[in-house]
Amino acid sequence: MTDLNPCFSEEAHARKVRNGAFAAIATQAVRVATQAGSVIVLSRLLTPVDFGIYAMASPILAFAVLFQDLGLGHATVQKDSLSQSDLSSLFWVNLSVGTMLALSLVAISPLVGLFYNEPKLAALTAGMSLTLLLSGADVQHLSLLTRQMRFWTLAVLESAAAVAGFVAAIAIASIYHNYWAILVGSLVSGVVLASGAWLTSGWWPSRPGSIRHARGMLTFGLGVTGFNFAEFISRNADSVLIGKLCGAASLGAYNRAYRLLLFPLQQVTSPMIRVMLPTLSSLTKDPDRYRQSFQRAVFPAFVAVVPGVAFMISSADVLVTTLLGSQWAEVTPIFVGLSVAGLLQTMNSPASWLFLSQGRTREYMRWGFFSAGTSLVGFLCGLPFGPVGVATAYSISECLRTPILWWAVGRNGPVGHADAARVILPHLAGAIASIIGASCLHHWMTSHSSGTLLTLAACFSLSYALAVLVLSLFPAGRREIKRYSSRGVARTKAGVSLANN
Repeated sequence: MTDLNPCFSEEAHARKVRNGAFAAIATQAVRVATQAGSVIVLSRLLTPVDFGIYAMASPILAFAVLFQDLGLGHATVQKDSLSQSDLSSLFWVNLSVGTMLALSLVAISPLVGLFYNEPKLAALTAGMSLTLLLSGADVQHLSLLTRQMRFWTLAVLESAAAVAGFVAAIAIASIYHNYWAILVGSLVSGVVLASGAWLTSGWWPSRPGSIRHARGMLTFGLGVTGFNFAEFISRNADSVLIGKLCGAASLGAYNRAYRLLLFPLQQVTSPMIRVMLPTLSSLTKDPDRYRQSFQRAVFPAFVAVVPGVAFMISSADVLVTTLLGSQWAEVTPIFVGLSVAGLLQTMNSPASWLFLSQGRTREYMRWGFFSAGTSLVGFLCGLPFGPVGVATAYSISECLRTPILWWAVGRNGPVGHADAARVILPHLAGAIASIIGASCLHHWMTSHSSGTLLTLAACFSLSYALAVLVLSLFPAGRREIKRYSSRGVARTKAGVSLANN
């Protein structure tokens, strides 16, 4: 029987955290590459209407997924002591809820078509119900792998699932040239992930028992579900409003901008919680180590992602047409409108590590509803100006929420307001410098008719160089740069010594 309550020495724990960070980077490199490849290739095989139709049905599936998980995956990772009875109870809850939601989705699928006045949506929505069955069957197996800190196993599984889904979607799109290709890719990815999780976790559920033993975990999961419900509103209300009032073509353009910018960023930042939740949860009784682990995890995550976002903002016009083709030029202003929201969401993502690892799920849920409410107000204000107005209003609302979020996070727990400021502000300053510098270089090279790929490469390089330069001006940034540089030098020396021997 697999170990449900692994115990690691301090050295082993630190090694697994490092491995987890590298595994997360490797996984997300594959997922972002396949996602970007999917966006680029499918945009040439399918039409804006195809993407618009799929985007119309997607919020219905996303809403169902909220209640399928019930936050029990995070509860499994966060709990101090876990028994076979606890885990089996949660497994059967997830599977039962997934089955009921799948049947409900099939039942309401005709209403989805009537709402949008698009008959094709009924069959598509019913087909999406299969994803709920798959995800209901693997939640606890994936969470157990996370609890055991088997991050490279998870990396291999998720990478294989992403590649399989990508290949399947491209193959179907090449043959049939319609929106079903997107769903087939998603289903193939789900089958590969679920199968791999069962085979590698080493755990099999027992017969259903009393759920009373897992009551505390259900309470934890309720707070997470509340936040996810609120986040669902903020992530999908814009698509519903645009699809209903502006039509499938406008929604298709908005969806491409969102997928090109925000979705890849979410794929990079969200999985970090898989590494940080078990790490920080085990350190809540040691505030100094907790604070240090948080600071050290944020630095490489931000250095890897934030300058890249700055580059995308500064080169939006060339980047969009290069990746998607000239027929998607209308995506550029929407992309620019969303860009500030993308940058701030990337920098705000570590807040969830703190809320969840400290068990502050009620605060987490309240923040989620506040964020959803302010996002919805922004969407409604921007809607009269079309997709560009909605995107811009989203970024403005994110600017207003960010300081409030970090004030709420720093009120309690080992990471206070000053700690958060020392971690976040240097990267924000680096991002601003990168945007300004790369924008100036982009304008200069474009006016001198430099090649497109050369312009993008130069702006990309300058963005990262400026970010690191600005970070070096802050004590915390210099300390982390020195630490990583020293580690790199030590590894190089070790490699040279091994080669000589």
